[in-house]
Amino acid sequence: MLCRTASDLFWMGRVVERADAMARLLDLARRLSALPTTRGAGAGRAWVLPVLATGAVPAGRAAIEADPAAALACCVLDRDNPGSVLACVQMARDVVRNQRSVVPAELLAPVQQLLHRLRGLRAAELAGGGLGHVIGEILAFSDAFRGVSFATMLRNEAWHFLRLGSLVERADAAVRMWTTQADPEFELLRDGPDSPHAAFHRVALLEAASALMPLRRLHGEPDRRGVADMLLRRHDFPRSAAYGLAQASQALGALHVNASEPVARSFGRALAGVCYADPDGDAARMFAFGAARQGEIAAAAAAVEQRFFVARMPLRRAA
Repeated sequence: MLCRTASDLFWMGRVVERADAMARLLDLARRLSALPTTRGAGAGRAWVLPVLATGAVPAGRAAIEADPAAALACCVLDRDNPGSVLACVQMARDVVRNQRSVVPAELLAPVQQLLHRLRGLRAAELAGGGLGHVIGEILAFSDAFRGVSFATMLRNEAWHFLRLGSLVERADAAVRMWTTQADPEFELLRDGPDSPHAAFHRVALLEAASALMPLRRLHGEPDRRGVADMLLRRHDFPRSAAYGLAQASQALGALHVNASEPVARSFGRALAGVCYADPDGDAARMFAFGAARQGEIAAAAAAVEQRFFVARMPLRRAA
């Protein structure tokens, strides 16, 4: 397979999963904004969380009283923010058009439909109560994308590169979601990870990650250890970091990567980090743990690009 095609498919998998992750972060912020302490003068506190989690602002510069409309516009409609939903869907649409020979034609319809919806969306509609509906549309799009690709693509190199990108991004998103429990710039959590605010945050976090009911079946009511187990360590939960990294290693094997190669070892290090390193402790240690795991996953993604793609090439814009 041409490295251009492989790169496009890898990044298409990443950006679709990134749009899904952003929708879940916005859902978390929406749930947290219902807290009585986030209303009135502090109404913008919850909306800084998705901006912080995606790294859209440098550390130490996030405004505690973020403007909800500005935060939503940055996360959903900002074409210059690579983590925004609009930028991700635009990139996915470009890949579908550029790689017609390997991407199923059935994928164009859900991508184009959501792109048209986002281009016609106004920030005032998001801030005015339409966010819940938009979140549902984004999650329905990502589900349709995964379903169509799973049901129609040959299990060849194209499939494995697409899946590899999706799994890398999903692992990164799981760690970022988990780390929102300890972000030092998020004022609601400054009173400690065992406070009532933190307990509400854990429930909202698990609901946004579709993990609340599975955790209750396994552990009962959520505590810090149960949240770490579900989002980081469980190999049988599809939205956990461990599941994503383990499945990504299998995709590398299907692409004929030897276990001794640097890219395979980088995924092994990232998997060992989320499974065996201890995330318990105060908020500062939890945040440092999350940052370290994000760095290892980023190194694994960079190793994929170095192994398979001749050079970093910008995604071509479709006509």
